[in-house]
Amino acid sequence: MDEQVQELKGNFSDVLAVTELRGSYPNVPIFADVDYAALVAGDDNPTFLTLPIGKVNAISVNKRYYDAAFVQELERQTLTNKPVGLMGHLSDTERSTSFPPEAVHWVGAMRDGDTLWGKAYVVPGAVRERIARYKNTGRAIATSIDAFAEGKWDENLKAFRMSASSLRLNQIDIAPADRAGIPDLAAVPILTKEMDGEPGEENQEPEVDKLQIINEMTAEDARLLPDVVRQAITATVQPPAEVAIVQELRTALGVDGQADLGKLITEMSRVQETQRKAAILTRITELAAPDSANGIKVDSVRGIVTELVNARNPQSIEAADAAYGQVLEMQSVKDALASAVQSKMGPPQRVPVAGQQVKAHYFNIPQEA
Repeated sequence: MDEQVQELKGNFSDVLAVTELRGSYPNVPIFADVDYAALVAGDDNPTFLTLPIGKVNAISVNKRYYDAAFVQELERQTLTNKPVGLMGHLSDTERSTSFPPEAVHWVGAMRDGDTLWGKAYVVPGAVRERIARYKNTGRAIATSIDAFAEGKWDENLKAFRMSASSLRLNQIDIAPADRAGIPDLAAVPILTKEMDGEPGEENQEPEVDKLQIINEMTAEDARLLPDVVRQAITATVQPPAEVAIVQELRTALGVDGQADLGKLITEMSRVQETQRKAAILTRITELAAPDSANGIKVDSVRGIVTELVNARNPQSIEAADAAYGQVLEMQSVKDALASAVQSKMGPPQRVPVAGQQVKAHYFNIPQEA
């Protein structure tokens, strides 16, 4: 198979890469639009799972490469879709007919450096007990995205570069560590009690209180936000069209952000104007040259014609051609040319006509004897 033209398109399952896990997990907040009370209604012991779900510049065993744009889009769709997850993936045959009970509901996501972390509410029952045993025995598990996406083979990366714009996230499932697309993603799960504040576990206030606090914040409070929150807000803001245009200009000119674009553009305009005027003057000189088709062979008249064309201030080569033709049609120019020619050639030469010398012709008439 020719890898140079390989393309991926369709549903796929893959584990994103996290090659290095730090000692402590981040406190991933629950999305502000999640109805916390409704989510945990009837659950006396609400439990949440925190695991990495993506990493920038990761390459999976399946030769899929995920850049920053892809991971950012994964984060956005996790926020928008709030996907569920199963213990393992649906097979191709099950995808069109099966509807198994969800194991987890992903209700939070946060970038920490290059790693995208997710927080999921774990459904009570056998799944929660199973994950708890993984945690208590220090056994790793992994996350695996189930999605539709497209990718093109990148020979430099030796992997398929996955397209962020084509991503359609279906689920984020729980996967066994020994079958992970990238085993380094596997991690011992952290289980948190969001409400009861057990020792050693993170303790969050109900989301309704957090939302109230956020709604009461003012512009002056922005400096109090964590850096990761400010960065996430900035990433969601669409830059003005002017900013994109300026960036395109810098790219086209090959300059960095420190360059004075106004000064550069002014200098470029000045150079272009000088070149334009020089080209027009050159064209006028070519038109009036003695060896040109309609050139002026009399030096004194050529200078006058050139000045008359320049006086019309043509702004382009085409305008210079038209102005030259108009000047040649001027009667004063025609008279000047005629006068110059006559002066150079002298007055008309007359050829004298010799008079006829008429002689009388006499004939001798013979006399009679």
